[in-house]
Amino acid sequence: MKKRIRKVAILGSGTMGGGIAALLAAAGIRTYLLDIVPRELTDKEKAAGLTTDSPAFRNRIADGNKALLLKSKPAQFQTKADADLVTTGNTEDHIGVLAECDWVVEVVPEVIEIKKAVLKNIAANIKPGTFVTSNTSSISINKIVEDMPLEFRQHWMGTHFFNPVRYMKLLELIPGKDTLPEVVDFFADFGERVLGKGIVYAKDTPAFVANRLGNWAGPSACKLMLELGLTIPEMDALTGSAIGRPGTGTFGLFDMVGVDIAVLSCVEVKHNVTDPVEQALYTPADFLQKMLDKGILGNKTKGGFYRKVTVDGKKVKEVIDVNTFEYGPFVKPDLPSLAAAKAAKGVPAKVTSFFEGDDKGAQFVWRHLTGLFLYAASKIPEVADDILNMDRALNWGYNHQMGPFQLFSALDLPKYIARMKAEGMAVPAWIDEMLAAGITSFYKTEAGVDYYYSIPDKKYVPVAVSPAAIILPKLKAENKVVASLGSGTLYDLGDGVLGLDTHSMANCVTADLFDTLAAAQAELAKPEWDGMVISGAGKDFMANATDFFTMMNLANDKKWDDIDAILKKGQTVLSANKYSLKPIVTAVKGKALAGGADFITQCSAAQLLGETYAGHVELGFGLIPAFGTLRESILNVNARLALSKDAFPAPFVQYEFENIAQAKVGTSGKDTRKLWGRPTDGISLAEEFLITDAKKRVLDMVEAGYCAPIKNVPFKAFGESFVSVLTVGTRGMMLAGVISEYDWEILRTIVNVYAAGGVIKGAEINETYIEDLEREGFLKLIGNQKTLDRIMSMVTKGKPLRN
Repeated sequence: MKKRIRKVAILGSGTMGGGIAALLAAAGIRTYLLDIVPRELTDKEKAAGLTTDSPAFRNRIADGNKALLLKSKPAQFQTKADADLVTTGNTEDHIGVLAECDWVVEVVPEVIEIKKAVLKNIAANIKPGTFVTSNTSSISINKIVEDMPLEFRQHWMGTHFFNPVRYMKLLELIPGKDTLPEVVDFFADFGERVLGKGIVYAKDTPAFVANRLGNWAGPSACKLMLELGLTIPEMDALTGSAIGRPGTGTFGLFDMVGVDIAVLSCVEVKHNVTDPVEQALYTPADFLQKMLDKGILGNKTKGGFYRKVTVDGKKVKEVIDVNTFEYGPFVKPDLPSLAAAKAAKGVPAKVTSFFEGDDKGAQFVWRHLTGLFLYAASKIPEVADDILNMDRALNWGYNHQMGPFQLFSALDLPKYIARMKAEGMAVPAWIDEMLAAGITSFYKTEAGVDYYYSIPDKKYVPVAVSPAAIILPKLKAENKVVASLGSGTLYDLGDGVLGLDTHSMANCVTADLFDTLAAAQAELAKPEWDGMVISGAGKDFMANATDFFTMMNLANDKKWDDIDAILKKGQTVLSANKYSLKPIVTAVKGKALAGGADFITQCSAAQLLGETYAGHVELGFGLIPAFGTLRESILNVNARLALSKDAFPAPFVQYEFENIAQAKVGTSGKDTRKLWGRPTDGISLAEEFLITDAKKRVLDMVEAGYCAPIKNVPFKAFGESFVSVLTVGTRGMMLAGVISEYDWEILRTIVNVYAAGGVIKGAEINETYIEDLEREGFLKLIGNQKTLDRIMSMVTKGKPLRN
């Protein structure tokens, strides 16, 4: 189906509607965010002279929700400028805009009568072939449209996003019985490629997939807690990171989302399943209902399962007694099984330690995890067609590191299935059949391709991936590795593009990484290559800043020349990235800190994942950036000055200085681009296509006849007098107690580089001169014991710079 989404109307401007609008804005898609007209004027509106015909009154709900969206934490918009792509209105005066839209999303209250009425209004105002979807989390997709014409139903389906929309990867697609297959295919591709979501295909069953499994866990945990005599803190420890789930645990999560929401979610499923046995699985514990009756709802009521009180001037954490509903002291869990799990490495090893234990914590984990596993196994194909969709729903919708089949696939499956049977648990026949065929794992990887066990096919089938996605393990299996280097692997990405995937020590910038980069640049110089993509292995590009720990040790040994050599090597290879005759594009995701941010600044172009957080944090270590950051900053100022002959440099210098001096870290890919990149740098919302997009950028640059910038073109120094405002301003901060005297010394070191070491205004200098000043300032600071103490402090605070 050839169709593009250019405009979207969202009916319902609350948390989910606004979140969807913000996500679409991140993708550059304009939306109309509409809501109902308020029933009556407020006293404030009356005092302002508004009437029921005033737009400010009629659009109040959508306007107010957009304002809240702009203030939300964590931020839903990638940048505040994205909010300009969201136009608010109401469903009476502005319903006509639906005719302009390619897609209409219904996000109104979870009442089927309301939804049906809204859909009739939508149908009367859209052009034929318009997609209409619902974000419902619980109401049958087919029942909502049972009264609608066939053409409408053919372009109708469920698109269930998860909150917060920007950060939660899951998008459940729920086709109706009349939905055209090409409509489902379109949203699968659009959701993944454009919006960056992970697609789970769900059936039109109660709560779909993620909430069906996720809501099973709460009543199970409560029931087992009471049976085994576990405490609330023990339960949260057992259901958190110890088994690969979010660290809040069960009751910490209830406090965060609200006890009322947790109960309502379970009750919704209970009321929509018909089997009495299954209804019992979703029946909330009695103590949860009593907490609702007493108004003990969690963080929003300043108390739920936990609360904080002030005792003798100190904040103290207390925990509720679910029998008396009185609060008492928080007692740290102390179970042998927890200690064993903590010592184990990785989720499978942790869970195995529980399964092999015998205390009440071990009993809980065994019964809870096997219960979820067997329940999920019994719901295929009713809820979803396969194990892959079951696992992904919990991975992406509930942040479980491993879904039930992924987990048991990593364990001794035959052994634990035998134990389940010995304890009288009902194991689905398809699992027995699988094991009898000699297949002892639900997943496998061969030749870089991931496979999962298909129940109807009775064999492994490949996990479907887009042909456009570049999968590095697959390239490795296809003998596309060009070279294995100390801190990276070189791949042939195809079409004459080289790929360097970095995997440096402790995910930070090291001297060995610079050697690896130099080797990659030497390979790139060969005639068979037209350009290169640099990516980072793991979830972050460079999460642990620069290897200041090694530099600290060298400073303690007074090996100043060795430190200078590392700095010079970094300046040289990063500058070579920028001035390469062949385009080099960095594909950056997650954190890119300190020297990691230089990979964005010093290249031909950058392709940034939407969730990229980059910045220079060197000041926190008592140091200044010294791999060419200040050189690039000064060149940025000169580029701006060149656009206006008589411009005064101070404002431009101040902007650049503040970004570094305040250790600003981009809060998104777009924010990072504004702080450290170029306006032409690309943004990808889909991590799976980040390297693909970066490769395309290389090819586009080659096709356009890429011409590299010229290095070391002389330019004129600003002069100390033009940057003195920075010295005066930062000294005022020091005198006011905002920064310490030593912080001021660090900032003066940066100012000295901007001032070109104090040379007169207009003196001709070049990049090499600025690089020398960077290294000189860095060496001066790292020779100070206060800086060495700061670096050591960062290590002892649990922020290791190397492992």
